[in-house]
Amino acid sequence: MATVLMPSNFENDSFACIPELVETFPGMPLKVLLFHPFGLSSSITDLLMLSRRNKEENLVSFDFYRKCLALEQEYPQITGVNWTCFYGTTLVAFKNFLKANSVDFVVSPATYRYKSIGKLSQNPSLFLEKCPLPVISLTPMELA
Repeated sequence: MATVLMPSNFENDSFACIPELVETFPGMPLKVLLFHPFGLSSSITDLLMLSRRNKEENLVSFDFYRKCLALEQEYPQITGVNWTCFYGTTLVAFKNFLKANSVDFVVSPATYRYKSIGKLSQNPSLFLEKCPLPVISLTPMELA
């Protein structure tokens, strides 16, 4: 099984390249991890509350969560579709994030456009440009 990391704004357009991903790796079990990077606050209160993740959980709609579950049913090759947030500003922190999540490679949708979803939101391309893992660019198909 391969774990695939993919940048996301936690909107339904994040799923557009899933069919292309499945076609690119036929028969390979895939775990898809959608992520969005956030810088760390300098507020001690924010840092103490970081483990609660309540602010970021509000950024993920029920419809988005439901679509993650539906993709697991639609594509048997996909063993899981999850979302997470990366907190950090350095490449070292990003490398640790990749290792902690057992990421095998990164998919960068060719049409992905960064959109800030919070006050500490960061552009994932800053990390993907220097990613130590293979970064595969996919052109998403049109969703029906």
